Amino acid sequence: LSYSEFVGPKLVDYFVSHYWGTAFRHFVATLTKHAQSCAHRSSWKDISYWICILSNNQFRIPDELGNGDWRESSFFKALTSPSCEATCMVLDDQALPLTRSWCLFEVLQTYKLLKQTDGQHNFTGLFFCTKHGVIGAPQGDELTFDVSIALSRRLATLDVGEATASSPDDHAMIVSLISEEGGMEQMNAFIRTEMLEDLS
Repeated sequence: LSYSEFVGPKLVDYFVSHYWGTAFRHFVATLTKHAQSCAHRSSWKDISYWICILSNNQFRIPDELGNGDWRESSFFKALTSPSCEATCMVLDDQALPLTRSWCLFEVLQTYKLLKQTDGQHNFTGLFFCTKHGVIGAPQGDELTFDVSIALSRRLATLDVGEATASSPDDHAMIVSLISEEGGMEQMNAFIRTEMLEDLS
């Protein structure tokens, strides 16, 4: 069982994209800030997040990754679930999630969902989340602006084509998928555009 299955699963509200090397305290503070910014919810404590380490069965990782078929991976199924409202990327000042291939896979799927025009999905896009608040959200504290500027400078020079994965096969699969949607430069442009819109 996964941790979420043990304590009682819920439908996903937000998909969390993150880097495993992020300090846990930073991670929790970041998602707490995001939840508190969700003014459309009656209680921020009721919001459910899909977090891979808690939602995946850690004893059956190949199954969770789809046994070679990314469409059957828990990541893809959670992100494209009709109940999922957006992707929350947990960022530090170095934007480390964007140096990991699986995070790029999640950005790619976010990009593809936003391109859908059938009106049947309430997906709202990519949120850049920090421990000081969500970039562009009015509920952020006084440090959010400084973090936003630092991140925007980082993203201006970040090349997602340099992202890596622990599994060469996973990396090759993700690069191939991104190439089908316009390549790494298209992903760079998407990420920078989302940041610009949040800062404007």
